[in-house]
Amino acid sequence: MEAYIDISRWWPKAEDGSLLSVYAVHKQFESTPNQVTRHTLTVARDGKLKKADIDNLVKLARICSKLSGELVTINDIVKIKED
Repeated sequence: MEAYIDISRWWPKAEDGSLLSVYAVHKQFESTPNQVTRHTLTVARDGKLKKADIDNLVKLARICSKLSGELVTINDIVKIKED
C-alpha cells in the first residue's frame, strides 16, 4: 500500500488555462491560518506528498475548499494505491 496527498484536482488555472503558479497560490494564503510552505504546495499539487504534519493536512484541505468553493476534506486529498 502507498498513501500520498494529491490536491491537483482542486488546483486553480490561470485565464489562459495553464495551472496557476505555486507562488500565486501561496501568496493568497500567506499570513493566514491556512499558510503552508511553497514546497508543501508544490509536492501536494504534484500528487507526491507522502509525509506531512497533521496540521498541514487540515490546511491543505481548507485551501482546496477555498480554491474550489466546495467542501474538501482530508479524506478527499488522501489517495491510497493498493499493491
